[in-house]
Amino acid sequence: MTSGMDAPLFNRNLSWLSFNERVLDEAADPSVPALERLRFAAIVSSNLNEFFMVRVAEAARRARRAPGRRSPDGLSAAQALILIREEVLRQKARQAAVLEDILAALRRAGVAVHCRFGTPDPLIDAAIRARLGRIGFMLRKAGEPVPELKSDRLYVFVRFPGGYAVVPLEKREQRLLRLDAPPGRAAFALTERWLCSKVHELFPDRDVIEAFPFKVIREHRLRYSLEDSEYLEDYIEQKAAAGQRARVIRLEVDARSYSEGAMFLASSLRLDSASLYRFDMPLDLRSLFKVYHLEGFDSLRYPPVRPAVPAILSAAGSVMRTMERHDVMLHHPYDSFGTVVDFLREAAADPLVTELYHVVYRAGQVSPVMEALKEAAARGKRVTVYVELKARFDEITNLRWLRELRAAKVRVIPPFSRYKVHSKVTLAVRGAGAGRRFYAHLGTGNYHAGTARQYTDLGVLTCERRIGLEVRAYFDALAARRRLPRPRLLMAAPVNLHSGFMRLIRAETELHRRQGGGSIKAKMNSLVDPGIIRALYAASRAGVKIELLVRGICCLKPGIEGLSGNIKVISVVDRFLEHSRIYYFRAGGTEKLYLSSADWMPRNFYERFELAFPVLDPRLRRYVKETILEKGLADNVKARRLMPDGKYERVAPAEGEKRVRSQFLFAALAQRAYRGTPLEHRPAGPKNN
Repeated sequence: MTSGMDAPLFNRNLSWLSFNERVLDEAADPSVPALERLRFAAIVSSNLNEFFMVRVAEAARRARRAPGRRSPDGLSAAQALILIREEVLRQKARQAAVLEDILAALRRAGVAVHCRFGTPDPLIDAAIRARLGRIGFMLRKAGEPVPELKSDRLYVFVRFPGGYAVVPLEKREQRLLRLDAPPGRAAFALTERWLCSKVHELFPDRDVIEAFPFKVIREHRLRYSLEDSEYLEDYIEQKAAAGQRARVIRLEVDARSYSEGAMFLASSLRLDSASLYRFDMPLDLRSLFKVYHLEGFDSLRYPPVRPAVPAILSAAGSVMRTMERHDVMLHHPYDSFGTVVDFLREAAADPLVTELYHVVYRAGQVSPVMEALKEAAARGKRVTVYVELKARFDEITNLRWLRELRAAKVRVIPPFSRYKVHSKVTLAVRGAGAGRRFYAHLGTGNYHAGTARQYTDLGVLTCERRIGLEVRAYFDALAARRRLPRPRLLMAAPVNLHSGFMRLIRAETELHRRQGGGSIKAKMNSLVDPGIIRALYAASRAGVKIELLVRGICCLKPGIEGLSGNIKVISVVDRFLEHSRIYYFRAGGTEKLYLSSADWMPRNFYERFELAFPVLDPRLRRYVKETILEKGLADNVKARRLMPDGKYERVAPAEGEKRVRSQFLFAALAQRAYRGTPLEHRPAGPKNN
């Protein structure tokens, strides 16, 4: 299948579904602890919900508005939607079988989770009856349209002669009942299927024909066409509130439903049969995250990783004093995110720090970072923050943070309506005039204490003056709402990030033609951009060795002789979500290595403010290259290799070869001062600031 650029590509949405299949592989793996398997099964459901809200909704819009238009992989939106449905149905059927296997394993370990109708259970019957009196419902006559339904909320549809009822179920965290169980055991029940068996008690005067769970998924799309950002806050608040009236993309019903009830719902919601999905399993597994956190069953989970504080920081006792002497690398979740919080708190308390700058993309409902920024403002420092109001699914949370920061006398940069600010950067300015020093933290992941324990990310703490000046200029441009200056050390989107990476790839290609030894290694979440892929194909044809760690979407087709025969693509899916972005170019032996908030995707290059920053310290550069990249590429326990036909093959150790599980290796190395590299600590005095 060829694209308009005459180079084969995989379809983006089908590639994403392939990633979700790899998550499902972890749920299916009997060597994974049982509660971890349950967590992976729940993640599969959560992923699919967001996929339909965003990607399927977009494909459906394209199919309506431009049915003949083809995406870069050569498929029309209508063709892609057919293939998506086929793959989702296949994946959900497999997920149902995997779930049964997981629940059986949990029962053997003393944890019972009742998800299906079965032998009457007096404990469950009593628990359901206790809730019947608190359950509301909406009655309708036959032929009346269904009431307004919230997206991603479970309901029970009850049909009887002459009418029907819609029964909203409780919130997700209340949907799972904890039942009494003997010591050393635990029991839970999902309420909806048991409620269906007792629904006649809700309607004692009616002859119930059928009752089944269902839910709808609506598109999640806020249109930002306003040029005057003064109104963006109110606009987002209004649109988020109106989101429950957005277009329905998918109707999910229990497989036990009769066709009449399901088709009535679909017709009322103006859906065709392709948007109706019947699943013979619970419609939403996210409630099972509660089971994952069950106390007293630690053997059913992976051993906890206790985040470390790098020895170089422990010895100094001050983050900022350490930064004055050495750049510091933080590899989360193996290194503590608390170090970043300590940096902000230290800057807030330091009487010589006059300014603080920060970007908020995702911070969570509770954030020590936000509290440190408010504390700095309370101490009289000039605190400047950009809060991204368009961070998908976090719009309302970020709007709350924006208003809290503004109330705390923080200078909040007015939001952009056209671009998202996705960079992960903080800057503290200490002193004044010629004696000013710049203390920067640049990273690949969000300043979110929760995801910092679940995602792998990298951050660098540095006092390098050139970087500090460019970061300060970056914030000045954001605040002044002017075009970003073209940086020299950093690369910034939408200014020179795409052209910078294209230049690096082409330079590597030309150097290889002249002297050989060309090498590109990169790690990212997604590889989609056609221009980058075309440049990588050209580099491969020239003989450059290209090794890519792509966790999720990969539109590039590797291993095709004459096109991409020198490209290898590996995906690692393990207990933590791989999230860091690393870009390495051998550059004739001079070695250029960048970390970034950006993937190689058009949206990162053209629709967002992003930063890529060089790793200048040779110790840290060597750790990233020789440990993170090379051990990730050498993983033979949790790695899958992308084949030319789009399938992923599990990588296994050859006979006599040592097992390499990269995430477990990184956790062990985090306890060592220098990450296991052969480099010794180099003497260093204060850095030139």
